[in-house]
Amino acid sequence: MNSQTLDINNQQIWCETMGDSENPACLLIAGAGAHAHFWGDTFCTLLVDAGYFVIRYDHRDVALSSTTDFEKNPYDLIDLAKDAVGILDALNLKKAHLVGHSMGGYIAQLVAAEYPERLLSMTLIAAGPAGGSGNLFVAPLKPERDQMKTTWEVLMGNQPTDSFEESIDGYMKVWHYLNGEVALDQERARAYTQEFYTRSKQPVGPHKAHMDVMQRAASSMKDRLDLFSKIKAPTLIIQGEVDYLIFPSNGGDALARAMPQATYKKIAKMGHLFFSQELEKELASLVTSFWHSSC
Repeated sequence: MNSQTLDINNQQIWCETMGDSENPACLLIAGAGAHAHFWGDTFCTLLVDAGYFVIRYDHRDVALSSTTDFEKNPYDLIDLAKDAVGILDALNLKKAHLVGHSMGGYIAQLVAAEYPERLLSMTLIAAGPAGGSGNLFVAPLKPERDQMKTTWEVLMGNQPTDSFEESIDGYMKVWHYLNGEVALDQERARAYTQEFYTRSKQPVGPHKAHMDVMQRAASSMKDRLDLFSKIKAPTLIIQGEVDYLIFPSNGGDALARAMPQATYKKIAKMGHLFFSQELEKELASLVTSFWHSSC
């Protein structure tokens, strides 16, 4: 592993690379508030072993990347997409496979639409469409609406303090819930959480800037009606069947309707997260098989 801080778009972006830089590259884009190590070592090592050069990074305002004054200098998904392209530029990579999770999936779609020449392929995990109109969606069913209320209660029930030991139980309840019906790898989840305290310049707690970014993205969705017509890269969509944050109806199912040419895989028992070695192995196998067959 090699870590470095890159000067991108007037931001200092921390990234880590693994594998042979002569191999095809894959850029892993994490979700809102998630640091680079959301992408676990097991998942990354499997990609490296399959013959890929792997890059994972901290978004601006996350972990070791730049801290911004969001109120004075707000940014949006397009800016985060430019950060992703800037990483490729800084590492002298002409093209890469993009793998985006949650907010990272929305960022990947914008990169694919606005910088199509930079993609080898795109994988979207636990994400919905970044553009389009109402016909891409279906109204949530009552069970989903009820689950949304429960999800909000679980998320808001976590009130972390500046003490890791005081806060870890609250975080673990959230990770258990968002991991779906798959057994949570508690050691991995704990280590991921601890880095909010030990490998970060940012305050602990809800990521207000990224929450605002996603709210703005939702309100501007109809302004990007032509987004999917621009996306030419081979695309793999992965959706957990028990994702209580991005429901299949407005996530993977909606993406599949927007991109009928894409490959769509639903994963039984998988939630929004995949803090599980078995799930990481399954996802790595799906992704690398897709790359081998489509590119």
